[in-house]
Amino acid sequence: MSTPITSAEELLDTICNRCTAAGLLVGPTAHRDWNVEAEISDGVNKAKVLVWFNAKGTLTPKVQGKKNPFTELVKLQLHGDEPLRSAFLPASVTHWIGVDESGKGDYFGPLTAVGVLLTPDSLMRLRPLLLRDSKEVNAAGIRTAAKEIRTICARHFAVVTVMPERYNQFMEESSFGKNSQRILAWMHARVIENILEEHAGVEHAICDKFANESVINRALMKKGRGITVHQHVRAEADPAVAAASILARDEFVRRMAQLEGTAGCRLPLGASDEAGILAAAREIVKKDGREGLRGYAKLHFKTTEKMRGALGNAAG
Repeated sequence: MSTPITSAEELLDTICNRCTAAGLLVGPTAHRDWNVEAEISDGVNKAKVLVWFNAKGTLTPKVQGKKNPFTELVKLQLHGDEPLRSAFLPASVTHWIGVDESGKGDYFGPLTAVGVLLTPDSLMRLRPLLLRDSKEVNAAGIRTAAKEIRTICARHFAVVTVMPERYNQFMEESSFGKNSQRILAWMHARVIENILEEHAGVEHAICDKFANESVINRALMKKGRGITVHQHVRAEADPAVAAASILARDEFVRRMAQLEGTAGCRLPLGASDEAGILAAAREIVKKDGREGLRGYAKLHFKTTEKMRGALGNAAG
């Protein structure tokens, strides 16, 4: 049993040792009237760790600095060095795949699925990037985080993107039964399979819960049949799924920018901006004719039917 920390200096030393182990640079301890503190740096960014006794006589650590991934990493050192792990798997599971998608609720643009295999090493290195769901991070933050994840998880992730033209073809095929959930399940199964091609022996994968839980298991292929897929509401709480969410959003945004360049107009995100969607659809039909929307939009959305009168037969 470890000896309890009873002084501000001891706690600061412990935190600084964790920072050093995390590859950060630690400055000398400074003694102030009401606290002790030390500067922490990664060579570019700086933050300060302060420790003091609060009004209740409890040792209190705090990080001062600009809010960014660096300060979040320093904050993780305040309360121990236990690695981030899955909220849904036993602690004994050290390697697992997280899967997430982007574009499912967007009328325009592709559907993208990403799988990320986490290992103990990549998990530790990704900790400061996986503190928030990708939906809560701005576009610049997504790009930066995605770049780091691709570097850290090189050869440990897979991306499958179905562009609108192909998506609409899938929706017409009997094998998918005009069911978008089956398309998504196939994409989830495909990224899992692609990762297992390179990394055999992984036994667990996590994704958001499907309305029909069996649909993804039926879509798994030869290598994926041996894996257990755990489906959970709010699966982004899992770090592997959080990493996949960031990569999927980044890929979706990149593909949308390409589509907007081809269309020559803004393509609204989501499906609620009906006026904006109609304006974009008119531009596309004007340029590419009645079949033009197939290359930009998921035509099975109710949005298509709503626009039929305004576009005539252009929506198909």
